[in-house]
Amino acid sequence: MSIELIKEYIDPQLFIIIPMIWGIGMALSRSRIKRDFIPIILLICSCLVVILHLISTKMIFDSKCVAACLFAGVTQGSVIWLFAWTTYEKFLKEKKD
Repeated sequence: MSIELIKEYIDPQLFIIIPMIWGIGMALSRSRIKRDFIPIILLICSCLVVILHLISTKMIFDSKCVAACLFAGVTQGSVIWLFAWTTYEKFLKEKKD
């Protein structure tokens, strides 16, 4: 899957989360946390930030709105995490070459 294709699925307002995920990932890689857990932590952080954004910008009237915000938050958060991960991996490859 190409990076450009992934980019089409991200809400433009949420692109600011990508550098935040990079920064959190770099901080976690220097901590005592095992490297196996870092992608999971970053995915959870990404989803939580998107859910907070959606809750702060949408009018929530009933349980359907809550479910829609949670679904959109998890899907957008996952796509943002995937984009951040693939672009960071590409950056590391280019840096080595």
